[in-house]
Amino acid sequence: MLGFFPAPYPDEILYSILARYHIRSGNTSPKITLRELFNSQDVIATVDLPSNLNSLIENLKFISNYQVEDLIYKYTLYPFYSVFLPPKRATQVMESMKADFGGDIHSRAGIMASSLKMQRYLRFCPKCLEEDLQKYGESYWHRLHQTPGVLVCPVHCVTLQDSTIPIQGFNRHEYHAASQENCPVVSVQQIYSQQSLKKLRVLAQDILWLINSNLLSRELEWFQRKYIALLIEKGFATATRRVNQKRLLDNFLFFYGAEILEAVNSMVNYKNEQNWLFSIFRKHRKSFHPIRHLLVIRFLTNSIEEFFNTDYQYKPFGEGPWLCFNAAVDHYLKPVITNLVVTHCLDNKKPLGTFSCFCGMVYCRTGPDETDEDNLRIGKVNTYGQFWEQKLKELVEIQKLGLRETARQLKVDPRTVKRYTAILKLKTFWKSSQKNQLVNSQEILDSNLNLANDNKIKYREVWKTLQQKYPEASKTTLRRLAQGTYAWLYRNDKEWLNKNSPVLKVPLACVGKVDWAERDKQVLKKVKNAVRALLSAEKQKPTRISIGRIGRTIGLAALLEKHLAEMPLTRDYLESVKESVEDFQIRRIKWAIQRLDDCGEEIQPWKVIKLAALRENCSERVQAVLESELYKQPD
Repeated sequence: MLGFFPAPYPDEILYSILARYHIRSGNTSPKITLRELFNSQDVIATVDLPSNLNSLIENLKFISNYQVEDLIYKYTLYPFYSVFLPPKRATQVMESMKADFGGDIHSRAGIMASSLKMQRYLRFCPKCLEEDLQKYGESYWHRLHQTPGVLVCPVHCVTLQDSTIPIQGFNRHEYHAASQENCPVVSVQQIYSQQSLKKLRVLAQDILWLINSNLLSRELEWFQRKYIALLIEKGFATATRRVNQKRLLDNFLFFYGAEILEAVNSMVNYKNEQNWLFSIFRKHRKSFHPIRHLLVIRFLTNSIEEFFNTDYQYKPFGEGPWLCFNAAVDHYLKPVITNLVVTHCLDNKKPLGTFSCFCGMVYCRTGPDETDEDNLRIGKVNTYGQFWEQKLKELVEIQKLGLRETARQLKVDPRTVKRYTAILKLKTFWKSSQKNQLVNSQEILDSNLNLANDNKIKYREVWKTLQQKYPEASKTTLRRLAQGTYAWLYRNDKEWLNKNSPVLKVPLACVGKVDWAERDKQVLKKVKNAVRALLSAEKQKPTRISIGRIGRTIGLAALLEKHLAEMPLTRDYLESVKESVEDFQIRRIKWAIQRLDDCGEEIQPWKVIKLAALRENCSERVQAVLESELYKQPD
């Protein structure tokens, strides 16, 4: 049991508290401190996501009211990672931090698999260091300063500096307290421009809010759904969720600039269609580093707080309720409609809203609404409803109003009144005899027929004009260019459409001979370029060099599969470079070791096996190479 424990300072990380305990305890050996704190001398002094916290709480129970969750949320970097992890995995990370073995924490948090480089040293703000010494008589490590992506102190707007204490030191079991000796203030020229400095400060402020808000973890789909809604709202995606990648990338690069994106290892480029910015908006099971989520959130919203506290949904027709246009009821032009179904117009891909009122009226119109007057538009009435039809019957048969007066009171066109009186078989009095009633009905039918003929002429002309403009286009291409026109002709004038559309072009069989020698040289050049590209992608996860993979890369998979025998140069080269499963596993081992070394990670067998994704039943040759490569590494 502990006899005392240092009171945490504002924004102090747990690592720093334990380091100050080591100094005040007077212990000369780090392992004595570990035994007092955790009942074990094998605990690793981890900065971001420490483990063995249940043991620490057990030793503190008689001198403090700390709960293990309090330590995790207030004094570690768990809140920084957990928000962007699926709830199940976030829970696993927390349980590993509580338990005695924390070897899987960084893998579950996605840190090991991330392409972002880990910082090598504990960091500090020179001005914070000075203020802490004046106020508390000692310095300490700030939690915010150790958080990935924080390069600028949000309080003083100065660049953070590296201390001399490595994140993974030579003695992994020792806690080092901050001091003027290990935090030398270096006078250096300004690293970032003033504009970049301000944006990095905003990023640090967002991270500060995030780690102090105790937010719940979210499923990946929760973020993806919000991102897409914001992309549509900002005009970077269509209502059908199709992202305009070029426009998105242009605006994202302009918003941040290359200096900031490179500083946080999140640069994007036009050549790579699989870059992280495009991938983060797609449906996936892959987690992304919190920094990249924060970059996207700040780009799409005014603040991170707004993003998490606002229910973003794409609402092309604004907030309800919406207006009812049924002039036969008391709520005419009042916002009473709450039932709205949004689909997409097949012709122009714009959102199509179908509004259904409890009075029975159903109408639809295209969106989105861009002005206050747009909600007064009415596109097409699907049905007026029972109340409107009853009002029509009252005006026509009981009040015996004329055609135009009836239309004026119902706020519709006279032709609509004529059509519905014919459908409902109402007795009208704007014609004096039954004969005229029949004539009136015939006029409506003739009017509808004339309208259909007019539409037929119009759509035929559009289809002919389109063929004249694109004489080489196929029927399918023309259909895509004018989907609405094609749909009308297909439903109402199919015979004419088939006769006046381009005929299906049957490709002619190639009768010429293939110069396989020349083709062999051309394909060999492409194959060599593809192999070099696959092998030179050092930062990415290795890809097995196989004939199928190379064929898919150069777009000639079928040619390599069926005609490799006719291309001896290409065949011999492929045989010389293709990898067996064992060869690929060995290359992954070497890549994993290099990756761990670049990230400043200690190279341990389990880490290499995990990162290289090796199975338990590896061959003896692979096991021998693994041991040999590990033996080369310094202890």
